[in-house]
Amino acid sequence: MPTITPDFLDTLKSRVSLVELVGQTVKLTRKGRDYWGCCPFHHEKTASFCVSEDKDFYHCFGCGEHGDAISFTMKSMNVSFVEAVEILAERAGMEMPKLTAADVEREKRRSTLYDVAERLCRFFQEQLYKPAGREGLFYLQRRGLSDETIKRFRLGYAPAGNAAIALLKREGYAEDLIRGCGAVAYPEDGRPPHDYFRNRVMFPICDKRGRVIAFGGRVIGDGEPKYLNSPDTPLFAKGDNLYALHLASEQARRENEIMVVEGYMDVISLHQAGFERAVASCGTAMTERQIELLWKYAPEPVCCFDGDAAGIRAANRAADRVLPLLVPGKSLRFLTLPDDLDPDEYITERGRTAFEDFVQTSHRPLVGQLWGMLTAGRSLDTPERKAALERDMRETAGKIRDESVRGFYEREFRSLLWKATAPYAGKVGKDKKKRTAFAPPLSRPDGEKAETRMLAAYLLLFPQVAAELVENLADYVPADGKTKALFSLILTAVTDNPDMTADELAEYLKNSGEGDVYARFAAETEMLKAKTLNFQTAKDDILARLKYARRKERQSELARLADEIARADEETAAALWKRYLEMKKDEDLE
Repeated sequence: MPTITPDFLDTLKSRVSLVELVGQTVKLTRKGRDYWGCCPFHHEKTASFCVSEDKDFYHCFGCGEHGDAISFTMKSMNVSFVEAVEILAERAGMEMPKLTAADVEREKRRSTLYDVAERLCRFFQEQLYKPAGREGLFYLQRRGLSDETIKRFRLGYAPAGNAAIALLKREGYAEDLIRGCGAVAYPEDGRPPHDYFRNRVMFPICDKRGRVIAFGGRVIGDGEPKYLNSPDTPLFAKGDNLYALHLASEQARRENEIMVVEGYMDVISLHQAGFERAVASCGTAMTERQIELLWKYAPEPVCCFDGDAAGIRAANRAADRVLPLLVPGKSLRFLTLPDDLDPDEYITERGRTAFEDFVQTSHRPLVGQLWGMLTAGRSLDTPERKAALERDMRETAGKIRDESVRGFYEREFRSLLWKATAPYAGKVGKDKKKRTAFAPPLSRPDGEKAETRMLAAYLLLFPQVAAELVENLADYVPADGKTKALFSLILTAVTDNPDMTADELAEYLKNSGEGDVYARFAAETEMLKAKTLNFQTAKDDILARLKYARRKERQSELARLADEIARADEETAAALWKRYLEMKKDEDLE
């Protein structure tokens, strides 16, 4: 009898569509994200049999039958477990395992390596709270992580020296297990083995079952590389895993959305803020296997990379790599945060709600990312340059294997090219102003204007919060005159009546000549109404937005002062420099 390993079963079930399998026996109707039909295991007239492709199970609310593709095959065909696996393996085009004695030994070794990885994880966790790990703990606390978050992600610390290898030898692990765990380096020049991770904050990497399989480590203080990841081992292949997927899967399935960010700290900060559907690649560019893994949780994952050169390169690589995999309904979306912020910094400065708003309103489709990639830094002022762009567009679309998707991309690219090169594509009425460049909008609202409009929406919906924050809001002066007047009216109203309701504020503004002010901010107020907000969450987000606005204003002032200092005489420059340092100190204190 073949030895059927858990990994084989995981792969098998990932390649078999439960809906298609059950659909051969039961007539299924889609309702929402699930499929319903009459239960094949008991007689019924009302459909109470539910099949969830996302969660990979079926359940009958009538008789209680529950299971996966294997159990459905066993029960519906009256076969044994092994026979059911053989039937599904043939369906999936997989060969049944025929393990040799060496294979069996390898599987045993893998199980033992899980034990080694788990033991190392616990060791690193212990070290974080010992004197040797104090700097690592301080680093995590400075980054704003709570004790609960540190424990949830099982963060730890690898001390200097060879503490890990000493632990493994002291506890009697065999030499081949120590070699295979990925935490000990064996120099090729004959020097003694040593710890792979030293003086680093440790991020355990887990498989989708939550078992520790590898580690990432961030150096404390100076040192290169800044981040170091485990080498490939029998347990771990960088391109096959996603960091924190075991923690992100539940919310990802529930929200039908999953987000990929660049770093481990980005993932952890997002989870701590409640955005638990975030994952990261494990120290490598996104691979085809990772993309297909993401598609199991959402049809259009969001790739949220930093706005610096490295982040743009990462986004472009992901956009190029996904092309051969595209099929109808499956793609990627892209998001670039403003001001070179990463997700961790964005949430710290602006709050969770602002991040959620930005994700929902500012992502761009794959075609927009590709167009930006193809046209970046290019001039289209000659026929030859236009022809070169057309050639590159054809080559890009040609990477798409699916004929239907490829055809739509070719048409979309032709449309974008025409808009970019047609002499009068942008004319309005009789205005024949020539368009020399075009790029699809990134749906990214202007920073200051968008922040002001969101603050106005908060004040309209939560006047009692505005009453409590009158002093904070009084220091905020919108650039737009009409919005400035609206803010002044609202603050006057809530100062006179701190218990004013949103309906009472609407009536007050109408009587003050503002008319239906809610129509001006309909998009923002509807966005807030769709969220679960209360007095405290609204207050926290308003304060975060005000803090961000103050910081941007101070940064603009600092930049202006720096420019004046560069142009001033020695005496004036000295006075301006003193003022600059005072403002910089205030900024650092915040």
